[in-house]
This record gives sequence, structure tokens and C-alpha cells, in this order.
Amino acid sequence: MKSPDSVAYYEHHAHRLLELSSRTRNPGELLPFAELLPPGGRVLDLGCGAGDDLILFSKAGFRGVGVELGPVRAKWARERVPGVEVLERNLLLLSLKEGDYDAIWANRSLHHFTPEETQRIVATAFRGLKPQGIFGLILYEGQESFEDREGDLSGPSRYLHPWNEKAACSMIEQSGFRIRKVGRQPADPSRGHPLPSLLLLAEKV
Repeated sequence: MKSPDSVAYYEHHAHRLLELSSRTRNPGELLPFAELLPPGGRVLDLGCGAGDDLILFSKAGFRGVGVELGPVRAKWARERVPGVEVLERNLLLLSLKEGDYDAIWANRSLHHFTPEETQRIVATAFRGLKPQGIFGLILYEGQESFEDREGDLSGPSRYLHPWNEKAACSMIEQSGFRIRKVGRQPADPSRGHPLPSLLLLAEKV
């Protein structure tokens, strides 16, 4: 799931991104999040793409559900994790039943939305979590929003709205969460990450 202005970018580059992920994926990114989850917990993956994290959740014994607006990548996620439910939804229009999930995960998906839109999605996540449920997300870290084409001037672009730590933590806390952990990863263009990333783990209180 990406914002409407970025969906075309991810569908256009779907095959390249899947191949890139297969070579460079770092499963360790999920460990700080997964360590906080109850065994067999139900996890919602906001912006699951082609299902990379859903595969890891399944292998770890968690019950994953994905949300992905791009039809090609949603189809691949279903094929790669048989039996998993993948909803084709815009995160801005997503409605969650209160307390339906043990954890919600958003791996580099929310920085495609404006800060105001992201706040709405975080509020939706709060509603969907059980008490003491865990919300984990990875966001690009930076100061200025920008349009990115990754050198492909003829193809569609994606829009990135990076965050700084103070603003991201404040936004999450305003929705009722308590921050549990903040971590960082350096930029890695070889993996398609042009900026450093913030890892934020929060608990519903």
C-alpha cells in the first residue's frame, strides 16, 4: 500500500524491487519488533508490498494479514504466503475493528503520506490494536519532502515525506501510544533506501 501518487511507481518497478529484495533483504530489521509480540500473535502489515515481511512473520509463527493497494504486489503476496489474507486498500480509507490485532507493522510505507495523512493512519492503527498491543514502523529520516524517480526519468515517481525523531515520536504519542524503542539504520542505496531510517516501537496504553 502506498499513497495514490506513489502506487504507480511501485507497480512499474515491481519486478525490479522483488529481485532487489530477494538479494538484499535484512530479516534482522524485524527482530526488535517480533521480540515484543506474543507467540502466535495476529499481526497487520500496513503496506506489505510483495509479502517479504509476511513471509518472515509466517515462519516465526505469527498470523499475518497484509494491506497493499498495488494489485500486482498484493497478488504476489498472496502467492508467496499461501492462505494469508491481503487486503487491497488505501491506508487512508482503512477501517479496523477495535482491538483486533496484537501488533501492527509498517515497514517504510507511511513516509509516502503527508504528516497529516500519517497521523490519521496511526490513529487507525491505535484503534485496531489490543491494549498493550505493539505498533512498529520504519520511516525514512530527514527534513524535506521530495519526489524520487531513482534515475528513471521516463517512469512514474514516488513521493517521500521523511521524519525527524522528535516529530515522529510526538506524532505517535499524540495518538495514545507510549514509545518503547527508537533505533536507526544508515542509508543504503544498494537496497533502494536513499535516506537513513528510523525504527520506532510503541505500545498502546
